[in-house]
Amino acid sequence: MTKFLVLAFAVLFSASLSAQQLPSVNTSDLKKEGVEALSKEKPSMDAQIKSALMKDKGLQKEAIGYLQSNPDAVTSLAGILKNNKGSNSGIMSAILENKELTKMAIDYVSKNPKLLKKAMGLLKM
Repeated sequence: MTKFLVLAFAVLFSASLSAQQLPSVNTSDLKKEGVEALSKEKPSMDAQIKSALMKDKGLQKEAIGYLQSNPDAVTSLAGILKNNKGSNSGIMSAILENKELTKMAIDYVSKNPKLLKKAMGLLKM
């Protein structure tokens, strides 16, 4: 009788384990969570991204391209582009003087893992 109970317990136990589903983890979700954790962990990250945006031509080009395609930024950016004909550094300086455009550019860089890694790499972080 005890053998039967042990056998029944073992069968029920193994059945309960096989019925459980383990949650799957998506790598893009992990990257997104990592970026969000980094942004919450570093309160001075905005200043670091601003500094990287002023130093790196590639980041400047990416951020300016994003702002040009963003309908919320087009009107503010039009005057800046007109006044700084072709100079990415001049355009970026003017963008960083505008609070709304600065926030959009920093958000774009901080939410893009590739660009954020590049910006933090420039600052040896």
